[in-house]
Amino acid sequence: MNMRKKLFATASFLAIASAVLLSGCSASAPESMALKETGTLTLSVNPEIQIEYNQDGKVTALAGRNEDGKGIVDVYPDYIGKDCDDVLKDLIVEINEAGFFVDDVDGNKKNIVLQLEPGSVLPSDDFLANMSASTQEAVKGLNLASDIVTIGDDDYDPAYAKDGKPSPYITLEKAQEIALTQANVNAADAVFEDKEFDHDDGTPIFELEFSANGNEYEYDIHAVTGDVVKAEHRTVSVQSEPQAPSGDVANYNDTDYGPNNDGVTNYDDTDYGPNNDGVTNYDDTDYGPNNDGVTNYDDTDYGPNNDGVTNYDDTDYGPNNDGVTDYSDTNYGNTNYDDGGSNYSDSDDGDSGYDD
Repeated sequence: MNMRKKLFATASFLAIASAVLLSGCSASAPESMALKETGTLTLSVNPEIQIEYNQDGKVTALAGRNEDGKGIVDVYPDYIGKDCDDVLKDLIVEINEAGFFVDDVDGNKKNIVLQLEPGSVLPSDDFLANMSASTQEAVKGLNLASDIVTIGDDDYDPAYAKDGKPSPYITLEKAQEIALTQANVNAADAVFEDKEFDHDDGTPIFELEFSANGNEYEYDIHAVTGDVVKAEHRTVSVQSEPQAPSGDVANYNDTDYGPNNDGVTNYDDTDYGPNNDGVTNYDDTDYGPNNDGVTNYDDTDYGPNNDGVTNYDDTDYGPNNDGVTDYSDTNYGNTNYDDGGSNYSDSDDGDSGYDD
């Protein structure tokens, strides 16, 4: 009997121990599965680099998605186990040193796109925002002018989700945001005339046409990566609106001058002067302080002693005139031509010699 009790007690102990062990294993299983969860963040300038990270935000792998990206990854081997934000900063430096920030896109510096793959694990709720802030810090440290654009879970178009898989395409709104950011245009200033989703030689593209601030833009945005595939703009003529006159602005259309101007120029009023009555008397040509309003055109006897009658026959001028002009009198005074002073008729022999 005692033996049976011992065997039963032993069996019970083993059963309890097994249950404890099994429960412990089942509790740790989700944790071990969570450690295998990863996320993918793609950095795009022109080099496109795919960053794999774990739930702690530690980088587990890097891969270049194009030839330029592969070249950057080849010169940056020490990334395993680093924080994702630190690796992003290092990659921005490498991309800058390789000269990829030199080229402009439509007159502006290239966007930097940070794209989170749909379904990626998030080490924190603001993981993507933190990655953007770290990238911006690196950009400022290098005195670059590039803007950061992020693509997260909410930026994918659910209409293209299929068979339980998330949509590979970004939304039209995100494509517009990317285009405006690259063009350096505020959304409030832009008017989109055309926006289409199409495949260009098999590449999914958002074709966008918009205008802002006197310019017309044509942009193509890759519907998967968010890359700017095409960027063009042209300036159109814009007629400026006339401005209302103010105290600080000259009103060139106001030609009514003077202290009593009423803002309307009376071009028909040519009666000037302090005593003008608004009517110009063109027939009044009798000027002077003693004018009587009638011009005497027949009165040509000028001078302080005029008697109103001009003596045209009196040609004897001068202070000693007697009213009769002596035309035969050419001795206008004492010329003294023969007084010996000029010697015009005085020669040694009394002969001028003109006949010799």
